[in-house]
Amino acid sequence: MEKYSIQKLFQSALSETNNPLHVPLYQLKAAQAIGGCRTSSMGSHTQYCEKGHLCGVYFNSCRHRGCPQCQFTAKERWLAQWSARLLDVQHHHWIFTLPHELLPLWRYNREWFQDSMYRAVSKTIKQLSGAKGHLNAQPGYLLALHTWGRSLSEHPHIHCLITNGGLNGAGDWVKPKRTVMFPVKVMRRLFRGKFLSAVKEALADGDLIFPPDTQSVQIKNLCNKIGRIDWQVYACKPYEHALGVAKYISRYMRGGPIKNSQIMGVKNNIVTFKYKSHQTKKTERKKYPVTQLSQIVLKHLPLKGKQTVRYYGLYHPSISDKLNVARKLNNQTPFIEATIPTWQLIMNKLGVNLSCPECGNKERIALAPNLH
Repeated sequence: MEKYSIQKLFQSALSETNNPLHVPLYQLKAAQAIGGCRTSSMGSHTQYCEKGHLCGVYFNSCRHRGCPQCQFTAKERWLAQWSARLLDVQHHHWIFTLPHELLPLWRYNREWFQDSMYRAVSKTIKQLSGAKGHLNAQPGYLLALHTWGRSLSEHPHIHCLITNGGLNGAGDWVKPKRTVMFPVKVMRRLFRGKFLSAVKEALADGDLIFPPDTQSVQIKNLCNKIGRIDWQVYACKPYEHALGVAKYISRYMRGGPIKNSQIMGVKNNIVTFKYKSHQTKKTERKKYPVTQLSQIVLKHLPLKGKQTVRYYGLYHPSISDKLNVARKLNNQTPFIEATIPTWQLIMNKLGVNLSCPECGNKERIALAPNLH
């Protein structure tokens, strides 16, 4: 099998004439950007050492957040910034999943569903954390949207990472009364109720696009049906320290739904990739034609202009004063903006030699972009 990558996958799909890549415009632009990353189509730039010696000419990166090739620097910068902000306390990890019966409606209303999922989860957390019987305090939490399962199936779900405790009205740090913080059954009912209420409101306002041959009454009947079943809210093992939370989020916020290392190869225009199954706990394989796999990967890329990680409570950037009170109560210094690492520092971390080939100077400067 030929060694393959996401970039080569998109390059092959874009060059197909018999089976063209039929995708929305933002996905087509993503495929073109990632397919052209660090190639002549992106133009080039030169790098010099501090003494002015030419160190090399390099093709530009695409900077698309779904690119698995060029997003390591962006990940490291986000990690540096949020590692400095997070409270160094235990964080619970919950996963809120939409029933798959809603997938046909999801496909035609992705932006609405994405925003409504964030609202339903955040309102659930806010209601429970503010209740006297639970926490009666304001925690800090991050929500991250994923639309895929490990096999790249459609599986919209939100990861919630939340502090084990919060700041109450008296300015004290309080911890939850239970080990699991909030009862999972209660979270399921609240999440289900808030999301279905949003669907019914959108139906009444005419805000949703229906799949072919689907009427409003069918959607209402579906809502009634799934309103009687348990929705999936899964409580994972908590993280003991803030750094673990930041590292987990950073792995998924950029680079797309599949890594290059998962692609095993291509033969006769059929791509094989591997993944670890949730069900069997074993490494399994799937095969798709080049164009079909490209379409599957592209539909899981973030919508244009939409954040995939959102911040709430003490972690919302607008209330750093409350965050600092919580940090003091947890024996942490006040939050100050972290120094964002330069690309040179990040390359050094990866063990890349940036020494000038002529004089050995280790400080390198990127200059003079050459677009074409």
